[in-house]
Amino acid sequence: MAKIDQKTNQVIFTKQEYFETWQNCPIIQNRDSKEFRLCYICKFPMEFKINEKDSKIENAWVIDLINAKKPVLEIENYIGVHANCVQNRKKMDSTKLIKKIKMVGWMAPEDY
Repeated sequence: MAKIDQKTNQVIFTKQEYFETWQNCPIIQNRDSKEFRLCYICKFPMEFKINEKDSKIENAWVIDLINAKKPVLEIENYIGVHANCVQNRKKMDSTKLIKKIKMVGWMAPEDY
């Protein structure tokens, strides 16, 4: 379970939480879902191996809350997004948007 570091005020997630968060991300139809998922904010692929620990990389992904209005640290409320996209989030509660995105069959560009 995620813990809050009292000194830095940052949330520390476990490896299991990263894996389960990945499972919450929208699937890309023409890519392996174990390696690529969709960032619901920019609609561009995220690569599993590039995560928060590599945050200096432009395509790094982080754990974000689906519903930030009710900031509950539970797997059902986690979703992966590009680290650079967090600031572009439009609403605090993205539940409906993510549900709509998951219903559509997303495809990655062929050259990616």
